[in-house]
Amino acid sequence: MATREGILDAAQACFHEFGVAGTSLAMIGERAGYTRGAVYWHFKNKTEVLTAMIDRERIPFIERLRRTASSKRTTPVLDLRSALLVSLREVSEDERLRNMMEIMLRNDLSVESQAMQELQREASREELGIIAAAMQRARDLGQLRPNADVDTVARIISTSLTGVLYSAMLEPELFDLQRDGTETLDAIFGAFVLPGVFVPGSPPEALPTEDEA
Repeated sequence: MATREGILDAAQACFHEFGVAGTSLAMIGERAGYTRGAVYWHFKNKTEVLTAMIDRERIPFIERLRRTASSKRTTPVLDLRSALLVSLREVSEDERLRNMMEIMLRNDLSVESQAMQELQREASREELGIIAAAMQRARDLGQLRPNADVDTVARIISTSLTGVLYSAMLEPELFDLQRDGTETLDAIFGAFVLPGVFVPGSPPEALPTEDEA
């Protein structure tokens, strides 16, 4: 029987090459080396394939992000910075991740793309909540400037990094995901975090473990 991972790999290749609307389950099965029936064994439709493809990459990211708001640690700014920088590095270096991000940043009128946009909206709300929680932890520890509103900081981080990501996909000769992502994130933290809490331009710190979450 067809492997689920193999189908998701084939689906991502097809979505990236032909777009969501231009891809059929039969095409995914052919790319994976299986029949369309084998694809249906695992997924009822393209929306389920898209959801599984996104979750496969997003779940490790969101689990890493959740640990940055842990009450067991006292370095939420460093933890959040490191988690985001590691994610930027992964997208920069991993072709599969880059292709998935390009698929998500595209837009067409297909039912599946609309479903993907709803998934993105839900994901964005969850990520904003986690980032705000990490910033609130930093506020509780006295690491933020008095004028820093945690929800505002979370929105600025999210929209700014999305812009860097989109620009790097659109103009890779002009924008470098790791370089520009680091500079953008450090500029934001510099505006809202007290001096001495982090070192601009420094590499990511050790990330929180599961036991510290």
